[in-house]
Amino acid sequence: MWRRAVAVRFAPQRRFSSTSESEFPTLYSFLQPSLFSLKPIPSAPRSPHPTSPKPLQSPAPEDLESALHTSLSTNNTDEAWKSFKALTTNSTFPSKSLANSLIAHLASLHDLYNLKRAFASAVFLLEKNPSLLDFGTVRTLLGSMNSANTAAPAFALINCMFKNRYFMPFSMWGGVIVEITRRNRSFVAFLRVFNETCRIAIDEKLESMKPDLDACNVALEGCSQDLESVSEAEKVVEMMSVLGIQPDESSFGFLAYLYALKGLEEKIVELEGLMRGFGFSSKKVIYSYLINAYVKSGNLEYVSRTIFRSLREDDEQGPNFSEETYCEVVKGFLQNGSIKDLASLIIETQKLEPSSIAVDRSIGYGIISACVSLGFLDKAHSILDEMNVQGVSVGLGVYVSILKAFCKEHRTAEAAQLVTEISSLGLQLDAGSYDALIEASMSSQDFQSAFSLFRDMREARVPDMKGSYLTMMTGLTENHRPELMAAFLDEIVEDPRVEVGTHDWNSIIHAFCKVGRLEDARRTFRRMIFLQFEPNDQTYLSLINGYASAEKYFSVLMLWNEVKRRISIDGEKGVKFDHNLVDAFLYALVKGGFFDAVMQVVEKSQEMKIFVDKWRKDTEKKGPSVESKSPPPKRTPFQISIASCPALLYFLFVSLKHHLIPKPSPMSSSSTPWPLILIFFSLPLVHSRSDIVRAMPPNGTCSDVCGNITVKFPFGTGFGCGHPDFARYVKCSSGTLQFSTLTGIYTVASIDYSSSTIIVNDPLMSTCTSMQNSGSFSLDRASPFTIMADDVFVLLGCSTTSPVFDLNEDLCDTGSGSHACRGLYSCKGVTGIGLDPNAPTSTCCVYNSLDGVGSGYGLDLPKLQCSSYASIYGLGDDEGDPMKWKFGISLQYNSSDSDACKDCEASGGLCGFTGLDESFACICQNGVNTTTNCFGRGYAWSGTWGPKIQTKMSIAGLLLWWMVFSV
Repeated sequence: MWRRAVAVRFAPQRRFSSTSESEFPTLYSFLQPSLFSLKPIPSAPRSPHPTSPKPLQSPAPEDLESALHTSLSTNNTDEAWKSFKALTTNSTFPSKSLANSLIAHLASLHDLYNLKRAFASAVFLLEKNPSLLDFGTVRTLLGSMNSANTAAPAFALINCMFKNRYFMPFSMWGGVIVEITRRNRSFVAFLRVFNETCRIAIDEKLESMKPDLDACNVALEGCSQDLESVSEAEKVVEMMSVLGIQPDESSFGFLAYLYALKGLEEKIVELEGLMRGFGFSSKKVIYSYLINAYVKSGNLEYVSRTIFRSLREDDEQGPNFSEETYCEVVKGFLQNGSIKDLASLIIETQKLEPSSIAVDRSIGYGIISACVSLGFLDKAHSILDEMNVQGVSVGLGVYVSILKAFCKEHRTAEAAQLVTEISSLGLQLDAGSYDALIEASMSSQDFQSAFSLFRDMREARVPDMKGSYLTMMTGLTENHRPELMAAFLDEIVEDPRVEVGTHDWNSIIHAFCKVGRLEDARRTFRRMIFLQFEPNDQTYLSLINGYASAEKYFSVLMLWNEVKRRISIDGEKGVKFDHNLVDAFLYALVKGGFFDAVMQVVEKSQEMKIFVDKWRKDTEKKGPSVESKSPPPKRTPFQISIASCPALLYFLFVSLKHHLIPKPSPMSSSSTPWPLILIFFSLPLVHSRSDIVRAMPPNGTCSDVCGNITVKFPFGTGFGCGHPDFARYVKCSSGTLQFSTLTGIYTVASIDYSSSTIIVNDPLMSTCTSMQNSGSFSLDRASPFTIMADDVFVLLGCSTTSPVFDLNEDLCDTGSGSHACRGLYSCKGVTGIGLDPNAPTSTCCVYNSLDGVGSGYGLDLPKLQCSSYASIYGLGDDEGDPMKWKFGISLQYNSSDSDACKDCEASGGLCGFTGLDESFACICQNGVNTTTNCFGRGYAWSGTWGPKIQTKMSIAGLLLWWMVFSV
């Protein structure tokens, strides 16, 4: 078959179809769209008497060439094209470099109109003066045609090259033509080009024109699958022999497909002998092609025979057919056979497959997986039922395929039931399969199925259970199910294959305390100690915070007694007594009135030098100031502890303000007199009065601008400025007005005081220009802000399992939503979230309401399973152009003007607040705070006022002591 053949067989006059050759376009017919359209467009009839244009005086060629050079330098495409046309009209050609630069420039613009120009220019030069055209320019032009997927012009250009004896090496154009052919399945046109290049290589004795093996295989593929012509395929084989091109397994596969399709079994036998002669021992490829051909011809018996034969002849690894082959088998049997026939095929293959074969390489796995990928999951389950009815053993591969399908569709209850059935048959799944099933159950919140799967995993004695254990614990933590976590941990705590640590118990205790289930937290804590797990500082910190939230301060006292005992026995080995734990104890014990225990905490902190070490560590980390000429002031450990515990300061001020000094609790058995304790707490205030003054908002720091944004009431530039309800959310930082929520800090873009609206920008929010994975966004319900109804929130890159696509929730706007999604998905920025421009909008949702999922005004992207979000508060000048849309979050705020504030502003002051009760204050430009206005306020803070402040603080301290003793 691969014998020497004469070149006469491939004379150029031989045709593969009745289609006539297309005329090669010239420069003046470049606008003819037939080569660039899907359907040929009939040409308009020519006028019998064309009107001759009036002759005009043409510019000189050198001027036109200069204009062409200038236009290309400035990227003026239209002018360059006009200059080139004017030159060619007078049968004049530009220089070689300019001609190639023009074609390369036109091809690089990647639009169809200029691609036509480049094509026409190249063909014109090939017809008139081929020597002006560089090989590299033609290769660039063909690459642009490949990108634009214009097959007809590409083939026309190659044929024009052949016609004008422009012999460009095959390696420079063959790969592009092969790719275009496979994409468009234009095999007939390719065969013409293939035959011609073979003829040229032989007749002209040009080795560079010889096609490669890939091109020969494309020619064979066209002959076998499109033309279905044995004679044409064998001619390609003969030409490969003449040119000395050795075939590969795919070459034999295409021939085998054709012979099987035509029923030429003797040819297949001959082909297998040739394969052995070429040294191909494996027949996996040829078997795949044979199966596809038998399926196409409806010969299911030969399909089964070929599969059985592949199992008998291949090694213990199995035939390993491709997914495409298995899909063809499934479609063939379902169209021409039945479920029973497929079940019988799997049963017979299980008898031939070696016991050592991998699960995912078995025939049963491949067939069931193909059913699933084709959307026939119910039919796959019917195959399993049919095999059970016939009373045969079902291989693990069949089960694994169905389990993966159940897992993908989140049918976790059915998956768990199937796993139980698998275990009862003595089959064992691997740890990876269990992990995937448990993860699917947890993500679907099907905890019962997850527990069942984990029990089956333990009973099957799977050695590696760490992954599944972590999946279970993480899923239960994220879904706030501490009671299930406790039950699960109690069940597997003694299993040596699972490493349970203190952090696992801490997770449960923290979760119970967070939801206020303190009794359950206490039981878990006692169970933890009973099982000899050592509690640490995180354990006690969660319990303290939980008890303090529920005002169970006596329980905190009991915890302190236990922690004190553990520290005295174990030192720093068991419980890490750090500043976080100290602050938590002080906060709770002061609120409970257990001041004797407070003193014990302070003494223990002094003994362990916690705060001194912390202060020194911070000092070493920051380093001494360059401007500082004196060492930092010395402070006692207790003074640092008071400054680091805001709870003590807060309750001290509140008690003094309302004269509600708590009596010592009978349970505390305090021996220290209450006035002495209060004086003791007051001393750090007197010693640190300068620190207290600095902690209060200094006068004169409020401003009416922040950067380029005008700041008016109720907003302020810092704490103490504006309205207190707004100062918690808006402040000026380094010349930038910032808006903060629980989910992050955002930039204020603008404020419209007439409409009481504010525009904020999320730096991670997606826009048409740039898209990236976003964070979440939320508003506290207690805040004075609400989201404007006109805001359009678009969720991008959402999972198909996202709750926004739940038909029962109705969270997506299907009206204007399609317009917004289509506009955003047309942006080039979508590549930032892993999508292609103009991708299908099935993963996009225009969110109807931020109240639909989650609590409060929240947009929880991880919960919604979306990659990013965009917020649009205006469509700009053009609704169809997303580049002109206005991206940002528009918020409405509650205006709270008052007469006092109006008077203050009229007097030139800024409205603010002061004191613990956040009472109104008018902040004057000279630094004076008043309760009314700034008229007649001529004094200001100065250096001479400082001693007066200190004197007032000292007098306030004496007054404080007098109040205490007089109670």
